[in-house]
Amino acid sequence: MKNASQKFLLLLWLICFLAMPDFGFAADAKAEMKILQEYQLIVTGLKCESCIPDVRGALKKVPGVQEARITKFDKSGTETSVEVEAGAASGDDLVSALERSGFHAKVTAVGEPRKVALKRDAGFLGLFH
Repeated sequence: MKNASQKFLLLLWLICFLAMPDFGFAADAKAEMKILQEYQLIVTGLKCESCIPDVRGALKKVPGVQEARITKFDKSGTETSVEVEAGAASGDDLVSALERSGFHAKVTAVGEPRKVALKRDAGFLGLFH
């Protein structure tokens, strides 16, 4: 019986190992290195959480924006994190894009530029400092 349970555990481990996604920490021919900079913004003018896609969409239209995430929704000021290719857009560009979409925004912090491996067709692979 012990032998059967060992075989079962080995099979289960093998299935899990083969099914694990590739997080891209190994070298990948489809990955490219970019230097990104993170901007933290407070966005106002959101009436409810259904406005979140509009905020993200406005930011993603700015050239150089790789990712825009709402980190905390609040009607009085929604915290937003935006990853931008270093030098491609400024905090003023992000604020202007949001204002054109009917929101108000203020940059609260700007991170240091850092190297990031990006998959050309699927977003982030991993961070490399």
